[in-house]
Amino acid sequence: MIGKILEGRYEIVSELGGGGMARVYRGQDRLLHRNVTIKILREQYASDKDFLSRFENEAKAVAKLSHPNVVSIYDVGQDNGLHYLIMEYVEGSTLKELVSKEAPLPPLQAIDIAQQICSALEHAHENDVIHRDIKPHNILITKNGRVKVTDFGIAQAVNEATMSYNGTMVGSVHYISPEQARGGVTGTAADIYSFGIVLYEMLTGQLPFQGDTPVAVAIKHLQELPRPLREINPDVPPVVERIVMRTLEKDPDRRYQSAVALHAELETVKRVLTEESFATRELPAIDASEINPAKARRPRVWAWIVLTLLFFGLAAAGLWSGFRYFLLVGETQVPSVVGMTEDKALELLEAAGLRGQVVARQYDNTIPAGEVMDQNPAAGEEVRRGRVVDLIVSRGSRMLDVPSVIGYTEREARLTLENAGFNVLSDSLKVFHPNIPAGSVVEQNPPGNSTQPEGTEVRLIISKGPEPQFVTVPKLVGHTLTEAQQLLAEAKLQQGALTYGRSEEHLPNVVIEQNPAAGTSVLQGSNVDIVVSQGPGPDKREMDVTIPPAPDDETHIVRIVISDARGSREELNQTQNPGQEVYARVTFYGQGSLQVFRDDELIFERALP
Repeated sequence: MIGKILEGRYEIVSELGGGGMARVYRGQDRLLHRNVTIKILREQYASDKDFLSRFENEAKAVAKLSHPNVVSIYDVGQDNGLHYLIMEYVEGSTLKELVSKEAPLPPLQAIDIAQQICSALEHAHENDVIHRDIKPHNILITKNGRVKVTDFGIAQAVNEATMSYNGTMVGSVHYISPEQARGGVTGTAADIYSFGIVLYEMLTGQLPFQGDTPVAVAIKHLQELPRPLREINPDVPPVVERIVMRTLEKDPDRRYQSAVALHAELETVKRVLTEESFATRELPAIDASEINPAKARRPRVWAWIVLTLLFFGLAAAGLWSGFRYFLLVGETQVPSVVGMTEDKALELLEAAGLRGQVVARQYDNTIPAGEVMDQNPAAGEEVRRGRVVDLIVSRGSRMLDVPSVIGYTEREARLTLENAGFNVLSDSLKVFHPNIPAGSVVEQNPPGNSTQPEGTEVRLIISKGPEPQFVTVPKLVGHTLTEAQQLLAEAKLQQGALTYGRSEEHLPNVVIEQNPAAGTSVLQGSNVDIVVSQGPGPDKREMDVTIPPAPDDETHIVRIVISDARGSREELNQTQNPGQEVYARVTFYGQGSLQVFRDDELIFERALP
């Protein structure tokens, strides 16, 4: 396989590994001169037409994703039965390798990685793409620390095929959500559950559920609670443990309702942990030599009693104050603010005794900029006054630059536009063009280099090549097959049906019939059918020729030229002295003509019988 070039473009350079679905190679895109990752489907998948259709549809959907934390898909195709996927090449290691070597990771490092995974999930979920197979093996980390999530959407395509080939569930069983384990419908909450297991593993170095068989592990996902993280790693902050345990709720409705909300909470925790870490580093060091042992006496017993009473008094006062506040504040119903402008939503929440907080702003092609897209808690929930309501606000349509694809082949143009975030209409218009080759883009609408909303539909106009003209069919009869093919090419015509027939008039490999006939006017590119002789051809015959002396006393050059079934050729070329009579025996085949020349002047001609 090494050295093979797929569709004349993607060269396989070296093998990287492989999984149950595909073999993975490092490749070189010879058109764009860049490294790529090539995944070639294994035979059991490549031979399943239904699977291939689902796989290609999913790959096209995922190819629209464009995010620094997502491994891009550039192309999907097939070459002589090899079905392949062309992806961004990422140089680095997997998160699984990092966890195996260094787990448990420091909380700040784990949160940094988790936030980048969240960013990838946010972008995918915004584009209606669910991963369904989040695990450390599918998370790459570059040498500079950038996280790249790969294999988006592939699990959805593989689902039915995997079940039929080996009876297992999609995704590594240690990372699947309860709804996946029971074979139910999966949504974004499934990705959040699998993400929680990845975070659990980073912080503890262990998986929450283990078992002797995949089924045993799946049952634990459905029935058992994971062991608290701090029992395994006491260095995990309680607030981080709370976040992880919420992502691992059995009921999808009790998990974080979006990757955006989860990302926002991780950011808050990261900021607090960073500040605490900084404060700890700033504490002044104490020199033990400065402590006077004589002065370091034990406090008296009465001092301990006073301190204890003071502590319990303050605690009681605090509890009463909090309880009193709880009683006095009361509850309120969360109003619906989805669809309102940000300012109006904040005003309405404040009037209800709540505090609105914008936790994220997302692009959306259907919701105007500044309008609330989602809220948490949801409208109608009973909550305590003063509760913070998280809001997600639309940023409107994402504006992108449309690539110019004039002159690209239709396939290259579609891939370029779709990778840039645009949709290409399937019903491309085709027109004649004098200069742009057939199959290449003549025009695009919207035009290249214009700025348009993400997802805008682009219509392509494709060249059919130069408009064909009427030409005259050349005479092919009597020419060899090679000569006839050359004459057709010069006239911009195509060879049609080629048949062979017996002929006593023409030698083998000579055209004996053509259709349309010579002199017919037809469109460029039309087919011309030809019949070629398979022999035996005309019999060989001989004739005696006498050339009389020249009428003068000069020396001359005399020639005899025969034109017959074998073509035109010179049978005699010699000097004729003064008064000399020249004799010759010539050979000919079939009908033709004989010509005699003296010093290139025709002096005799006759038809051959």
